[in-house]
Amino acid sequence: MWHNGFRPAKAEKLNTDRMLGLSVKSTLALLPVLLIMMSVASPASAHVPLMAGENDNLSSAMHISDPGKSWAIYGTLNRGIVHYYSFDLEEGERIYLSLFKTADPKEKNFLPALLLLGPGLNSSTLLPENLSLPPQASGLKILATESKYASPAIYEPFGPSSFREVAEINLSAPKSARYYAVVYDNSLSNGITNSEITNSGIAGSSITNAANAANAANASVANGTANAAGHYGLAVGYREEFGFLERITTPVRLISVYIWESQSLAVIFIPYLMAEILAILMFWRSSRKTSFSLAGSLAGFLFLASSASVFTQMVFNLTRAPFGPEVYITLAIAFLHALLGVVTIRLARGEAGLLQRVLLAVIGTIALLAGSGLIMGPILALASSLLPSRSGSIFSRSQGGAQENAG
Repeated sequence: MWHNGFRPAKAEKLNTDRMLGLSVKSTLALLPVLLIMMSVASPASAHVPLMAGENDNLSSAMHISDPGKSWAIYGTLNRGIVHYYSFDLEEGERIYLSLFKTADPKEKNFLPALLLLGPGLNSSTLLPENLSLPPQASGLKILATESKYASPAIYEPFGPSSFREVAEINLSAPKSARYYAVVYDNSLSNGITNSEITNSGIAGSSITNAANAANAANASVANGTANAAGHYGLAVGYREEFGFLERITTPVRLISVYIWESQSLAVIFIPYLMAEILAILMFWRSSRKTSFSLAGSLAGFLFLASSASVFTQMVFNLTRAPFGPEVYITLAIAFLHALLGVVTIRLARGEAGLLQRVLLAVIGTIALLAGSGLIMGPILALASSLLPSRSGSIFSRSQGGAQENAG
């Protein structure tokens, strides 16, 4: 009746178009949700992560070019090593430093401490025994902090991560000059004599405050609570802002933070490896083996992997820190990544019209700004919006050419 099955083929095409239309409409409806979720889950409410380098003496101090901007520097402090950080400030500008350490129970005896060196500081104290200043720093004074070693673990929702606050400095710069933040193991803070202070050129030292600080440190050592080195972090600045490159590279930088938390690379990358294996299997079993579909599927599963990674990190850090309302922020971030993944996969499995390509480009841009897919996911989503999408397999041309040659 219907020659060559013409009507069923047409009905199948109409059904496919209808499903594609529904997919596009649902994607358009979800775009406002994605934008709202991205604003809620934006990493701009967190510090820009950095890793400490070769900064174990004053002359090679790690320089913070913008001390007003919010940075989080992660380092490992070995026994006998002191880390130095420098920054330049004008008189009256705010100095904000916050020292924290990992919430790893294995490092509960690690007691890092913080000093501020600079001109015109009101308070002074003794240097730790392994800290020496070069002659050009002879006019600097020393400001010590009161450590909060018994502080509870804090859950940070944007990484996510967990930590314990140790010390804080918040004051206005008394003079326009270069200042130094010094991080050291408090078990090494045996004081030096008053004559040594005089020889080092540190003027105006308060003997009473210095003796109290040294006695407290020595008592801590005597109690056996300050005899371990470990992982610390130094938060610098108060303006929470991200540049474009910092925003898109933050997910990659967070891998270093997870390693700082004593996690293995295998645990960190398992969600991404499993996601890409599933994407390739789904593509191989699909009837649409096009470059458009492959790139889109890989991107979508990378976004889903980001969701799984955030959820895994949340569970990991909740074993170290108490549950609080901040956890819901993490869940919102995980939901954003999952939403990006589902929408991208639905678009990649359909025909590639102009609207679908535009939507994939928009989703790739949103994912790039939201830190989803470890940079590669957004790149693949943007690439899929430009790649060809011929009907049938991506191998069809070579197969057709082989048939012609055989004929």
